[in-house]
Amino acid sequence: MSRPGNYGKSSRLKQLRQIRRRKQQQASRTIGWDQVEDFLLGRYHLVQGSKLSPIVDATIQRFFSEWLQTALAQGEDQVQWDVATLTATTLQRIGNQVPWQFYGVLAGQAMRWQKLLLREGPVVPLATPRQVISPLSEPAWQQLLADQLAVNLLTVSAVPVTVKQRRQLAGSFLVDSKLQWAAVAALFTPLGFQVTSGTDQETTQWINDLRGLTVDDFHH
Repeated sequence: MSRPGNYGKSSRLKQLRQIRRRKQQQASRTIGWDQVEDFLLGRYHLVQGSKLSPIVDATIQRFFSEWLQTALAQGEDQVQWDVATLTATTLQRIGNQVPWQFYGVLAGQAMRWQKLLLREGPVVPLATPRQVISPLSEPAWQQLLADQLAVNLLTVSAVPVTVKQRRQLAGSFLVDSKLQWAAVAALFTPLGFQVTSGTDQETTQWINDLRGLTVDDFHH
């Protein structure tokens, strides 16, 4: 084998410069932790939101924002985003701040939203990419939403929330692993829904638009 000579040296230096340049370009394309929410919400609206009705788009954007706040609160060192756990925690925090129709909209869009998250989450240009794990199946989404609706109803009814009561009530909302919105509406509607005082005008309008949706709007 011949000695590399000067050509070999210059070739290696060129390769090193190219590698260094690529790393610098990659570093310049990364975003900060505080930009992740805006980045993913932007991707959502571009890919899915613009194709939905305004009320559905607004609802999923707000859910996604809350979900991302839950995920980001774990900190940068937590590189795995567990969809099942983060979704359950997010729904618990949202609770009765929204009318039952919020959950109806979410039920109809959950799998499409999750598909986008599984695709877009890992490619967010962070220095350390996120791993999106433990996605929910369609029946699991329905069960999770039924459980949260049961907790919401028991809470607003001032009834102690026991595991047995939650399971029984959630079960009454489901038939063949599908939420029955007529059953949900029948129990929530008589209780009414009050917008929290101090809520901004845009959120108040969004909630009122949600309250205008009926059972017929959730026949997916």
